[in-house]
Formats: sequence, C-alpha cells, structure tokens
Amino acid sequence: MNKYKVTEQAMALLELQHPHVCAYQEFFMVWDHKISSLFFCLVMDYCDQGNLEQMVRDNRREGRIINEKIIQRFLAQAIEALTYVHKKRVLHRNLKPSNILLRREDFFVISDFLPQTLATDEMKMKIRVDPERKIFMAPESVEFLYSDKSDIWSLGCILLDLMMTSVRTDPEIIELLERIKLDPLYLRVNLDSIQYKVGYSEELFRLLPKMLQIHPEDRPSANDLLREPYVIECLVLIGSPMSGLKKILPPGVLDEIKDGGIENVIGLMKRYPDFEEAQLSALHRLINYDSDGEGVLDIGGTMHLVSLAMRTHSRVQWEGSQVLRRLVSQALEQEDGEQLLSGDDLVITLVEAARTSPQDDELISVIFSVMMMMISVSEPAAELLRRTSFVSDLVRIMETSLENRDLCQSCCALIWSLAMTENQTDGECLKKAVAVVCTVLKKYRTDGPLVESACSALWILGMKGHITEEQTESITLLLLEALQAHSPRPILSKNVCLALTGLVVNSELSAYRVLVPAAGMSGLPLIKELYRLHDDDPEIVENICLLFSEMAHYGSARPELVLQHVDQLMAEIKERYDCLQEITTLVDATLSRLKT
Repeated sequence: MNKYKVTEQAMALLELQHPHVCAYQEFFMVWDHKISSLFFCLVMDYCDQGNLEQMVRDNRREGRIINEKIIQRFLAQAIEALTYVHKKRVLHRNLKPSNILLRREDFFVISDFLPQTLATDEMKMKIRVDPERKIFMAPESVEFLYSDKSDIWSLGCILLDLMMTSVRTDPEIIELLERIKLDPLYLRVNLDSIQYKVGYSEELFRLLPKMLQIHPEDRPSANDLLREPYVIECLVLIGSPMSGLKKILPPGVLDEIKDGGIENVIGLMKRYPDFEEAQLSALHRLINYDSDGEGVLDIGGTMHLVSLAMRTHSRVQWEGSQVLRRLVSQALEQEDGEQLLSGDDLVITLVEAARTSPQDDELISVIFSVMMMMISVSEPAAELLRRTSFVSDLVRIMETSLENRDLCQSCCALIWSLAMTENQTDGECLKKAVAVVCTVLKKYRTDGPLVESACSALWILGMKGHITEEQTESITLLLLEALQAHSPRPILSKNVCLALTGLVVNSELSAYRVLVPAAGMSGLPLIKELYRLHDDDPEIVENICLLFSEMAHYGSARPELVLQHVDQLMAEIKERYDCLQEITTLVDATLSRLKT
C-alpha cells in the first residue's frame, strides 16, 4: 500500500461536508506486528438509526412494499450526495445498502467510501470484498475499473432491491443483480413481471434501465440524472434547489402563520414539513412567541418539529437554533427537563448544523450555547455528543475562531465537558486541543471569565494525560500567570490548583517550575498568598493542600524553599481546619514527607 497516496485520498474525504454524506472526522494508521501489515483506519460520524440493509431485510421478511415516497426521498438524497462528491472528484466505489445510514426513516446518509488505492489493489480487494459488495458492483468494477458511472450502477441496484422487497426473496434478488451484469433483457423481463404487483410509477420503471446499462458510457452521470423528469419530481419532494423548481404553498398559508395563534403555527409546521418557506415563517413566529399571552407550548413536540425543519432545510439553521435555545432554556425549568433534553434527535440536529456551517460564528455560538445548556443537566445528551466524535469539529472550529472571544470560551467549556469521559477515538483530537487552549489563554490573558474556562479545560486535559512532557513547563508557567492575574476568582483558583497538581504528579519539571522562581514570579509564595485570599473556602484550601502534598515529593531538590513556605502554612491550615479530616490528613502527609 502506498501510504502517501492513501493519506492524500483520506484528506479529500475529510473535506467532504454535505447533509447526505457521513462526515469523516480523522484517520490513522496502525502497524500490526503479528501479521506485518499496515492498517488504515478512518473515523466516521456516529449514526445509531440503522441502515438501508436493515430496512430492506425487515420489509422483505414481512413481505411489505416500501412506500414509493421513501424510495423517492432516498433517490433524491443519494443523487444530491453523488453529484456533490463527483464534483469534488471523489468516487464512492462501495455503494451498497449497508453503507446507506439512516438519521431517521426518510433521511439517508452515504458512508464508508473506498479510497482508490485500496479499491484498485487486486490482492487486498480479494481479501476484503464481501459477497454483498460484489453483488452491487458495476460490471467494470469487478475488473477493478471505476468511474463516477460505476456509482450510478450501484445506486440502480439499490433501487431495484428496494422495489422488490415484497416480490423477491434474498436468493432471488442476488441472482437478479448478478444476471443483469450480463443480460440486459433479464432486467426488462423482471421489471415487467412485477410492475403491477408493486404499484410503483411508470416513470420509476423507465428510469432504472438507464441507470443499469452494462457499458458505463451508456449510463447517465449523476449530473445527467438531474434532468430526468422522475428525478426532478423526487428532488421537488425534498425541497432540493437542484430540482430547479419551487414548491408552491396553498394560498393564505403564510398569512395563517403570521396572524393565527401558536397552535395554528405548530399545526402548519406538521402539515407542510417539505416547504422551506412555511417552516421559515413558522420559526420566525416562534422566535417572537409570547408564552404569557399565547399559551403554553408542548416543548418536546416543538423541539422535534424544529429539529426536523433544520435537518430538512438548509436555510433555516439560524432561526431554528434560536428557537431551540429558547425551548431548551424553558425545558431547564421543567421537572422533566432532563428527560426532554436526553433524546438523540436534538443532539444530532445540532451536530449536523455545526458541521454544515463551521465558518458561521454567530450560528455556531448559538449552537454551542444550546449544547452547554443541554449537557449541564443531561448526561445522556453529553454521552451522545461524545459518541458523535464532535470533539474533532470543536477543535477545528476553535482553531479558526481565535478572534471570537465568546466562541473561544464556549469551546473551552465544551472541551471540559466532553473530555470528562472521552471516546477512544477522541484522544488525538484532545491532544491537539491542548495547544489551541494554550493559544487562547495567551491571547486573552486579562479576560477573567475566559481564562477561567481555559484553565478548566487544561485541568481536565492534563488529568486525562493529553499534555505531553514537552508542553509541561510552558503550561505550568501559563497556569501560574493566570493565578497571579486572577487569584480573586474562586473557580479559577480551584481549577489552577488541580491542574498544577496533575502536572506535578506526572512531571518533576512541573514541580521544579513551581519551586524555582521564573518569568518574574515564584510559585510557592503565589500559592501561599492564594490561601490568605481564600482561607475561608474549604475547597480551595483542600486543593492547595493537595498540591503541596505532591510538591513535597520533590522537596529534596530545594528543601529550604519548600520548608520556608509550607511549614508555617500547613500549621495554620491544620489549626483552622482541624475538624475537616480530608484537609488534616493532607497536611500531616505533607509535613511527614518534608521531614523525611
């Protein structure tokens, strides 16, 4: 495997940003010593609603016909996605039902692209090609030849599979998909035999043979398909601008939204989910909704409608996020607020919106504020946010938004929350986060609230082992500088003490930097002064004792410095807090270590 070519192709996948393309977050390579092989790993977004293969299997088992509206939505979304990726000169090469993920029953996402270097390596493909993929491969792809029209063949095979859930068994559909690679008449015979049994439109039956031409030069491209009448109809159904047509609302609907009561607005959102104009007007109405004069909203139901509108229509993200911020704020005041904010729907909507518009600072700020409110009360919401691998997006957004003070503070707060119980795949991203948080800390060193958030993030990143030995000295000095400038802030003081303790535990260099004066400040007198300032706060005092207890391990390096500042202070703390066992135990342990 040429790892440089694979890396280049992986970078192209990381740049894909489309609602119907499953986003790639990162890639890495692992060498397996046992078999002397290099494994190339791509990390995708998390989707927990199943895939198209499961939908087909469930309907085939029950002998059910899949509603044509579902097929039309799938076709429109798939063509939108393929048009986008093909324009980026990216081929999928691996289209099959199990690689079509579901956000919900009628919202589909293409995943698991196959890089060219792997797809054209005959030896590796013989090992990794599963029977299902071979069934959906274009005739030329069996010979390791790929083009954008190979993806169109695979899409046609998936359509055929969807159409035949009620009339063909698994073995029969496998035989059909294999034989049409050699005999185009076999496709025509089968389509004629089922047309009146399944009841799908004549236009769909006319489209399929065009997509399933044996020779790729005879097949349409994704761009060609945009001119097909049936495809245009499908695109209109999902409100796609690619249709070139605008869906027309019945007369008077927008006036009803503007002048009617809030119940009318909710009812119209339910009746016209595919009309962007109706959803946009309804969201504007909800932004200005007066809860005192217009009655109580069903918060959970309304959040679901707003989430649906945001995932369906690209132009409603700002308005939708504003409404969600208001609804989430109201949910926090409800007894069942945690339950209302624990559903997958809301988190997935916010993540998709952030990924679609990462450069829109105003929108991102609103989305982050909603996320912070949610995860402050709902651990399930925080856990789902972690599972979506949103950490990598967070770090990228922070890197490109350093001039936005509020956004930097939100990013630091979210990093603190998400790093608490990270996914294994988040490790590399959190290591990158350390450098970005340090940059923020330096840039906004006089901004107390932001410095407080950045110090909290550094504390958790250090505790989780993401700060390297090379970063330890500079981060220790940054934390001491933050403490010197903002010592009156209690939360900052607690977190800096904890962060310094974590660094001291893991690095003698950090302990040395606290012990030995540098950059115009001395760590020990600074911490001693911190105690004088917060001697009535047991939590800060305990954190100071914890830090000194770890510092005592390195006392032999500069014993006069440690004893000078610690001995008397420990005695004072023990006298004042003799009733708190946690503190007196730390004091005794510190003094014992210093004596030995």
